[in-house]
Amino acid sequence: MTTFNIVHTADLHLGSLFSSTPEVAAERKGEQLDTLKQIMDICVSRNADALLIAGDMFDSMKVERRLLDDVKEMLSHYDIRIFITPGNHDPATPDSCYSEEWPENVHIFRGGMEKVEIPEKNTCVWGAGFTKTSCDETLLKDFMPVSSRINVLVLHGELTSSEFSDSRYNPIFEDALKNCGADYVALGHIHGYEHYECNDFLYCYPGAPAGRGFDETGEKGVLCGYAAKGFAHMDFYPLDSRQYFTEKLDVSGCASTQQFAGRIITVLRDRHGEKFSKHLYDLTLIGALENGITPSLPDITKRLRETLFYARLTDMTTTSLNLELLMNDGTLKGAFVRKMVNKMQNDSRNRDKYMRALLYGLRAFEGDVTINEDY
Repeated sequence: MTTFNIVHTADLHLGSLFSSTPEVAAERKGEQLDTLKQIMDICVSRNADALLIAGDMFDSMKVERRLLDDVKEMLSHYDIRIFITPGNHDPATPDSCYSEEWPENVHIFRGGMEKVEIPEKNTCVWGAGFTKTSCDETLLKDFMPVSSRINVLVLHGELTSSEFSDSRYNPIFEDALKNCGADYVALGHIHGYEHYECNDFLYCYPGAPAGRGFDETGEKGVLCGYAAKGFAHMDFYPLDSRQYFTEKLDVSGCASTQQFAGRIITVLRDRHGEKFSKHLYDLTLIGALENGITPSLPDITKRLRETLFYARLTDMTTTSLNLELLMNDGTLKGAFVRKMVNKMQNDSRNRDKYMRALLYGLRAFEGDVTINEDY
C-alpha cells in the first residue's frame, strides 16, 4: 500500500508581539523559530514526505526582513517538501512575503484551488490560500480530486454546520467536506487540537504548535501520520515548548513572602513535573490567612522569578474572620459587616466579590486602604 507520510501544523503566528506578557515578549518572540526548527526535526525523524502548514504561518502581512530571511534559510536546509497555505493573518497579497522567491522545496498556494502532483508517491496535494484578511466564500468549492491518486487537501478556514454561513474565514460546510473525495484534509485557523472522523475519512486541526497567551493554555503540538487511498491516520505529537497555565493555588496559613513563594513553587512542581519552571503561569491565590496578613504580590513575584520563567499573581485570599462577633459590633464597622453578610446570603453568585469588599472595608477601618488594583 502506498502511503504519503505527513507532518501537519498551522497557526505558528511567527512574529507575534506577545503583548499579554511584555516582560518576556522579546524572549518568547525569539523562541518561535525554535518551535519551527523542532517541527522540521520531527519531519526528519519521522521520514515525512511533506510538511503541511495550514495557514497563519506569520502573525501579520508585514513580516520583519530578518525573520523572513531566517525562516527561508531554515526551510531550505531540509530535504522535505513544504506546502504553505496563507491564512487570514498572512494573506497572499501582491506585496506580501509570499510574492517573493522561496526555497525550491517550498510550495505556496497563493490563491484559488491548486494541485501539486507527486507521481512517485501517487499523491496530489491540493490547497487554496487567503488573498485578503477575510474570505466570505468557501475555497473548497473548486476542489476536484483525482480518483486514481491519494488526495491531500490543505485549507485555512472555519468549519460550519450550514452552507449558508456568515463566517468571514473561508466557511467550510462540514457535510460538503465529508463528501469532497479527499483522503485527508489538513485544516488551520482553530488554535486547539480537533480530530474528526467520518468512516475512513479524516480531517483535523492540529492547533497552534505553541501557546502565545493565557487564552492558549496547556500542551501544544503537531499532527504526524500518513494518508493512503481511502484512508488516513494522524496522531497528536506534543512539542517540548513553554506552556501557559491559569490556575488557582491555595496559600492558606502562609504569612511571609518566603512562605508564599515556597508554597507556590512546591504546588507547581507537584502539578507539572520537573520542567515546571519553564512555563508561564497566571495564578490566583486563594485560601484563608490570619487577620492582618496581606500577600505582597510584588515581593512574591520577585521571589518567584528566581525559579519560574514567568508568573503573574492575583490575590483572592480571605481572612479568617469571626463573622458572628463582628456582626454584633455596635459601631459603624458592625453595621458594615451586617450589610455585606446580608448581600452574600442573598446573592450567592457574587459571594466572592462581596467577601473581597468586606475584607477591604475591614482593612480600611483599620487604617490600611491599599488594595490590589489588578483585582
